[in-house]
Amino acid sequence: MSAKEFLTDKLKKMSLKFKDIKIRYEYRKSTMSHIVEVIPLLIFNNDEEYMRVEFELEEEFENLFPDEDIVFVSEDSLTEIKNPDLLLGYESITFEVSEVSQSFVVNGFTEEVDFWGCENYALAA
Repeated sequence: MSAKEFLTDKLKKMSLKFKDIKIRYEYRKSTMSHIVEVIPLLIFNNDEEYMRVEFELEEEFENLFPDEDIVFVSEDSLTEIKNPDLLLGYESITFEVSEVSQSFVVNGFTEEVDFWGCENYALAA
C-alpha cells in the first residue's frame, strides 16, 4: 500500500468519525509531502478527541513511511492546498463561465452590459 492510499483510507475514516470537519488532502511529489487541511479551526485546535486521532495517524504514518512527510494545517495556514487529491465533507458544485451579454432597460434607457469575467455564484433557493 502506498502512502497516498494509506492516507486516503485513514482520512475517509476520520471524516466519518468527525462529522463536522472538512478535509482537503494534497500530495506533493516534488517534496514527498502530504498536506492535510482540516477545518474548522475550532475542532483542529480544541477538540481533544480529534487531536488524539490526528496524533495517532501521524505516528502510524511516520513509522510506515519514514521517507515521506505529513503536515496537518487548518484555516489561515501559510501552507495552502492548491490541487487537492481528496475532498471530504465538501459538496461539489461546478460552475461553467461563458461570455454573456444582457440588455437592461433602466428609466427608459437601454444599456448593454457585458458580464465577461464576472462570476455570479448566487444559487436560487
